[in-house]
Amino acid sequence: MASNWARFWAVDLHVHTPASGDARDEDFGTAADIVQKALDAGLDAIAVTDHNTVAWCAQMAQAAEGTGLVVLPGFELSTPQGHLLGIWEQGTASPVIEDVLIRVGIERDHLGDLNVVTARTITECAEEIRARGGVAIAAHIDKERGILTQPVQTHVNQLLADPRISAFEFVRAETPAKVAAKLGETRHPALLQGSDAYDAALSRHSATGIGVRRTWIKAAKPDLCGLRYALEDPDLRVTLADPAVAALHPTIDSVSISGGFLSGTSLRFSPDLNCLLGGTGAGKSLVLEALRFVLDQQVDKVLFATIRDEVDRRMESALCEGTDVVVEISTSSGRYRVRRMYRSAGSQPVVEEDVDGKWVQVGHVASSLMAVVAFSQGEILEYARQPVGRVGLVDAKLDLTETGKRIANTESRLRVNGANLIAARSKVQALTEQADEAEKLKEREGELSELFDGELVKAQGRWTAEQGAMVTLIESVDAIRFDKPGLPELAMPKMTPEHDSLFARIRAAQDGFKAAVDGAEKQVITSLANLRTVVGQAKGELDAEFRDFKKQLDEALEKSGTSLARLRRELESVQTNLSKAEGAAQSLKSEAQPEYDRLYEERETLLSELKHARDARRVLRRSRVDELNRKMSGFVRLDIPSKGDTADFRQALEVLKVGSQLRGKVLDTIAENVRPYNLVRALWSGDNSNAGTPPNGVTAADISRLHANVADRNLWQLLLDAQFIETPDVLDVKFRKPESQEYARIEDLSHGQKSTAILVILLADGESPVLIDQPEDALHAPWIEEYLVDRLRELRGTRQYMFATRSPGLVVSADSEQLITMRATADKGEVEASGSLERHDLNRLALHHLEGGKTPFERRTRKLETSLTDANI
Repeated sequence: MASNWARFWAVDLHVHTPASGDARDEDFGTAADIVQKALDAGLDAIAVTDHNTVAWCAQMAQAAEGTGLVVLPGFELSTPQGHLLGIWEQGTASPVIEDVLIRVGIERDHLGDLNVVTARTITECAEEIRARGGVAIAAHIDKERGILTQPVQTHVNQLLADPRISAFEFVRAETPAKVAAKLGETRHPALLQGSDAYDAALSRHSATGIGVRRTWIKAAKPDLCGLRYALEDPDLRVTLADPAVAALHPTIDSVSISGGFLSGTSLRFSPDLNCLLGGTGAGKSLVLEALRFVLDQQVDKVLFATIRDEVDRRMESALCEGTDVVVEISTSSGRYRVRRMYRSAGSQPVVEEDVDGKWVQVGHVASSLMAVVAFSQGEILEYARQPVGRVGLVDAKLDLTETGKRIANTESRLRVNGANLIAARSKVQALTEQADEAEKLKEREGELSELFDGELVKAQGRWTAEQGAMVTLIESVDAIRFDKPGLPELAMPKMTPEHDSLFARIRAAQDGFKAAVDGAEKQVITSLANLRTVVGQAKGELDAEFRDFKKQLDEALEKSGTSLARLRRELESVQTNLSKAEGAAQSLKSEAQPEYDRLYEERETLLSELKHARDARRVLRRSRVDELNRKMSGFVRLDIPSKGDTADFRQALEVLKVGSQLRGKVLDTIAENVRPYNLVRALWSGDNSNAGTPPNGVTAADISRLHANVADRNLWQLLLDAQFIETPDVLDVKFRKPESQEYARIEDLSHGQKSTAILVILLADGESPVLIDQPEDALHAPWIEEYLVDRLRELRGTRQYMFATRSPGLVVSADSEQLITMRATADKGEVEASGSLERHDLNRLALHHLEGGKTPFERRTRKLETSLTDANI
């Protein structure tokens, strides 16, 4: 896949050869030698600009053929106001350029003469160069005979402001500041550096000086077409700092789609701004959705269910079952290839890593390799509407992984704790009821004991106690379980061969641990089975002896002819229940109540830990909000208030109140004013004071009714789960309206203003790729320029952007490095062309897709021309 987007090229636009009268043959060698010097210097293009001649242009071009070096023909013209470089397109015939020298007054017999100066002014010469298809650049303006050395400063300022001179070459570091001071806001011309093929060590022209000073221009190719376009937008397309040393940012490098509507489509992306153009249904949105699909970062199903359903339907129709989508990405940790097959039943991405030029499958999660900031059609507006959902704009650059794990782990432990706490309280209540019977049973035992011999009562009491103890023991043994510890995940071998032995030792230790756990499990199971057998046998023997004892005793009592046998059985029952009641009291004191207290204390500790974790996350978010506010220059103001969204808590109250006759308004007030922690404490304990002072509109009786309803319907588990329901953070957004400079809440804004505010936040900073489907849909055109284009230009080179768009502002004003134009047939979409806007085919297609073509664009231009020329408008 060829890549034709605009990128930076190293160019030296002021190179001499032996054709210059002040150059020596021995300092340059042949044309091939000069070409090699330029290549050795790391240059992508040079301009041959000998003094008043084009004598070596043709042979330099011939020498560069097949080398990759672009050679632009031209000359350095001596004018009364300084030297002027004239540069033409690669391959322009020397006679064509030579004719320009003659037209400006350099006679043919004096071509190449250092001492000849044209009688025409520098601006007149520049006009002639432009008229003949060249680009005019004022040479070394800060050296002797340069523009800045002209005696009349007013004239200097006029020359700097003259648009016929496309750029100015300088040497001294302080020159740009001087030029800026002279021009103010009237013009911001391109300022370049070229070597003049000057070797300071030799104090003369030499091939060794080529590339010593250079400029980088951004274009699809460093030819005259690319140069001319770069000089028109120097802020973005011209730099004097080596772009290769700039920090790299994560990029999506390419996508390939095997089937469906875009079957066979392969695209490579610029690391900067990519704009996908095309008519409705051409497939530009599908490209962005396919990228999100592979990287497993699609529209949130919960927050934006409607949009996600629509996207899923389009994907099912356009990608088709079994289509493979492959995406290559680059991150700070390496290059990866992610493959995912579209299946309506669902599928998972497969990740491969580039290891020494080979793709090796690895166990990485696609969504964790590279976070993208992505918005489908309408999603930006939905973010604007949802205070909770738009918190994601703040979280995008925060690492909340550990905090999130702490919160999730604590919530999970609270669920387990809740179930255990309910069981523990039920046990305490049951044991308390049982223990409360002890006094009455003891009194009845005393009454019955008076009817029997004291020793008989004691003997039966001992038998009863033993029976009770045996039942308790059996219950305890039956409750024993072996909790097998979890095994650590097997260590994955790394790709570095010398580390294999280290991971082999880890795997051996893991195997040993597993064997030990398995052995312990077998031993415990065997021992427990033996214990149950022995206990069961002992109980059987005791039961038999007790039956014999009771039988003999009852026979003796029946011979007496009284009702003592029946009373003896009642005594046995009383003693049995008394033993249980006393056992319950002991269990309540020594086990059940302490366990309940422990679980309650554990819950309070977990709730405290959960609160601290959520507070810590809020602190991180607020710190990020402060950072964003500083970077948004007052366009948007953000805040995360202490009070979060209560919708989930309100829904939980709705479930708990069913049957209580509580009014919805009361529940609304509770949800808005009482924290879940405190309300549940009050309902669990039955002590309303734990909820604090009731807010206006809520009475203590309302809380009591809710408590009674939970108790009557046994909703304790739902109640305890509601205690740690999150009232999630919300992001308050205020937008400064350009017409009034006043701030308005995002909820009170129009669709366009809402979307603009979200985009301002999005573009404030970050390095993750940005994918947006038609960001201009809800935006007012001037705002695209004021809020988006300026920001995109300012941030260029720090982040990758991909827009499916129809906005001339985003494509032209923001100066997209790559345009990808698409078209659709009856059943298939395809790429028309891709590359930079300065190339003729892309320029023509952009005009078609953005403006409707040449005729309508010219018509609009004529009708709006007054606004461009009338200073009063």
